[in-house]
Amino acid sequence: MNLDETLLYSTLYNIYGELLTEKQQQIFESYVFNNLSLAEIAENFNISRQAVLDCVNKACNQLKKYEETLFVNQNNVKIKCVLQEIKLNINNEKLLKKIDNLLETL
Repeated sequence: MNLDETLLYSTLYNIYGELLTEKQQQIFESYVFNNLSLAEIAENFNISRQAVLDCVNKACNQLKKYEETLFVNQNNVKIKCVLQEIKLNINNEKLLKKIDNLLETL
């Protein structure tokens, strides 16, 4: 998994991660967030490296399917772009502060 994929799947996991099984969540977090090797995860869960890889791939595929169906991340990106554009064209400090707060929550 390259850096761009890691960033994408991390974002999708933050949105849809709770829809994965508990075991998928644990293995995905171990691999992506804790940067453990397949062998380390396999040892921790008493499964094969291939089973770990299959689980990570399945979780990634599920996360992609959720996004393809629900578009939450895609819509967040669009909203951020519009807010950034509005921010550049506003002189009102109160509105700028509100926009900044919205951007932080997305």
